[in-house]
Amino acid sequence: MILKSELSEKLEGIVKSLRPVKHCVGCEGLDLNIENPKHHPSIELTQACNLNCLFCYSKLKKVKRGIYGDLDKAEAVTISQYGEPLLDLEGVKKAIELGKSYGLRVDLQTNGVLLNEKILKEFKDLGLDLIMISLSSIKGYKSLCGKDFSKRVIENIKLATKYFHTIVRSIYLPGFNEKDLLEIAKLDVDEIMLHNLIVYDKNILNKLNVDKSKLGNVKDLLLMADEMNKVSKANVTIKGCLLVQLKEMDGFILSNIRYDSFSEVPDIKREFKELPF
Repeated sequence: MILKSELSEKLEGIVKSLRPVKHCVGCEGLDLNIENPKHHPSIELTQACNLNCLFCYSKLKKVKRGIYGDLDKAEAVTISQYGEPLLDLEGVKKAIELGKSYGLRVDLQTNGVLLNEKILKEFKDLGLDLIMISLSSIKGYKSLCGKDFSKRVIENIKLATKYFHTIVRSIYLPGFNEKDLLEIAKLDVDEIMLHNLIVYDKNILNKLNVDKSKLGNVKDLLLMADEMNKVSKANVTIKGCLLVQLKEMDGFILSNIRYDSFSEVPDIKREFKELPF
């Protein structure tokens, strides 16, 4: 017996239409034949940050400065997954040079607050390939991040698009930021990667006005991405390692499956190596 409904067929269509962002290309997570896939290598510079985002896992796990993963076997390297790398600007420059010396695509992940045109030009000259800037809310930016830099970040996103393939990374907080996400979707960027909220410290739910009943619903994540795509010129999608799994599922499963929204802070699976600088 095949269970079908208007919703299940819509969800199948959404998943079929979604494409992984450029950042995910070359990641083991896109290959379902790999039993324990690892993310791209990353270069971690600092865990310090100029924001205090309620949902951030960085401050909950001690991570040494260094290289995580094998640069010799990678297609890309990310700077960085913990902390705000632009607080160590010279380190970012050296990390870009290191990544390019291995012939890798170099992706920078940042909250965007400290970017400016001079820095972007320097990164371009050094060979940076891609920039990912976090922005999950506009009106609710201060309540999420502790300070209100929303206008500055939006202006810096616009600047970044002049020099790089630019991806906005947004977290979907059901009941909190739907309207903001639709505004973010109108930004003239290359791609937007929408993530489910993962709660690493349940106490943050007391500070977030979110619809807890929708936390982890893959259905709602897909419907939100679809609504954003309707008003966006960008490729609005979800993270590639989740997308490839959803493409294997039918609409009935997509309507009911839930993502684990409560988690311990994950350990980095990749091997550690000291930085040469």
